[in-house]
Amino acid sequence: MAAPATPTPTSRNPFTAWQGRFLVWFAGAVQSRFAQHRFRPDVALRNAAMRAAHRRGIDRDELVRATRLTAQTVTKALTGKHTTE
Repeated sequence: MAAPATPTPTSRNPFTAWQGRFLVWFAGAVQSRFAQHRFRPDVALRNAAMRAAHRRGIDRDELVRATRLTAQTVTKALTGKHTTE
């Protein structure tokens, strides 16, 4: 059986869920604050925050809503691939 495209969140600990919620907020804040800048210093930081939130139990759909990115971009960020930005 082939591995899924994105890792599935497995954590159910309340503390790690809280960390995941914070990281979702952080990724959304970074995206909204730096999206208008030309040199985009935030992309690596945002992608790392999304991967960390996903590891702590936040699903892809919530990341899409929080960052207002496309599902394809979020999926690429979660798998560690380069995004188009």
